[in-house]
Amino acid sequence: MAAALEVINADPAVRAIFVNIFGGITRVDEVANGVVAALERVEIRSPIVLRLDGPTQSRAGHLGPALIRTPGG
Repeated sequence: MAAALEVINADPAVRAIFVNIFGGITRVDEVANGVVAALERVEIRSPIVLRLDGPTQSRAGHLGPALIRTPGG
């Protein structure tokens, strides 16, 4: 995830990043943990919207404060 964010973040034309995960077999809580880990490694310049929908989304709810950030922060 960090490598993907680095590539997207390098494009000056990007104004926002939207990550939409609809989990069937994908555990969305693991995706949320991966996004949090990636944000710790990459300084993002654009706003990010993360939408998670799946059977384990309730397990990702506690990560909300870790995902709410301002660009460059």
